Amino acid sequence: MGTDQKAGDVLVSICLLTYNQENYIKQAVDSIVNQHIKFCYELLIADDASTDHTRQILIENYSNNKNIRLILRNENSGGKNAYFVFYEAKGKYLYFCEGDDYWIGQDGLQTLVDWLQNHSEFVGVCGRRITLSEKTGNMTLSYDNTCDNKEITLDDFLKRNRVFDMSGTLFKNFFNDNKYDYRYYLANPIVGDITISLYILLHGKLFQLDKILGVYRTDRIKGVNSYNTTRTPKMIFEEHIRILSYLEKLIYVKLDYSKLKEKYTSWYVNSFISTYDLLKEIVYIWSKVGIRIAIHCIKKRINDIRN
Repeated sequence: MGTDQKAGDVLVSICLLTYNQENYIKQAVDSIVNQHIKFCYELLIADDASTDHTRQILIENYSNNKNIRLILRNENSGGKNAYFVFYEAKGKYLYFCEGDDYWIGQDGLQTLVDWLQNHSEFVGVCGRRITLSEKTGNMTLSYDNTCDNKEITLDDFLKRNRVFDMSGTLFKNFFNDNKYDYRYYLANPIVGDITISLYILLHGKLFQLDKILGVYRTDRIKGVNSYNTTRTPKMIFEEHIRILSYLEKLIYVKLDYSKLKEKYTSWYVNSFISTYDLLKEIVYIWSKVGIRIAIHCIKKRINDIRN
């Protein structure tokens, strides 16, 4: 729902990315279109050269919606889809989401916009989502509810392990300010959340509302699976550490990522159930994060296993 608008009147650009999500894309788009809103918006749907019926579904159902712009790529962008869409966006604020997730309720977007309009000292505002495993049917609340109704700063993100849901965040459109190199895909073309979250917090503080906005699928019965289910723990660990190592080239300032390195290292070592297998990885982990973090995380995991 919402009002039609001229190009210069857009308050919010909703950037929806999709690739081979024919089983989910209509639910995702309809959950946005059916939001009760009082402002002018555009919905940019960027299909990254899907090989299934996603593109056809989008054309058949949304070509005539004046608030929707279909961006149908003939060639896959190689992880640059979000980057291209952010620069297409005309809105004062951006909202980023993906084609296999969906909103619940009809007041979520309006709630975020109202809050941010009344709190201009913040760069953005976020809520939380429910995590859905299609394989098990389990639904859990994602992200840390101890941050509800609290601000999140760059220090919180770097040092206190306070993360927020990038796909549940409305934030100011800063991509044309030239402050940083916004080519997040240079750090990693698949995992953009860390880098984009950092860009947001470099522009100011964020506020997390005590509101559930939508549903995030962690695994799927049909179609392309999620990042976490298509990679080994070692691959995930290595990719995240590589991102942290590259960030300085994008943001031009040196930050302390030791707590984030410790977080990702702990996650990786906790995937081991055998002390013997874990000890064989000491040299490898040491080479990635240094001896202090490696020994700290490995010792803690060994104690957990033995107890």
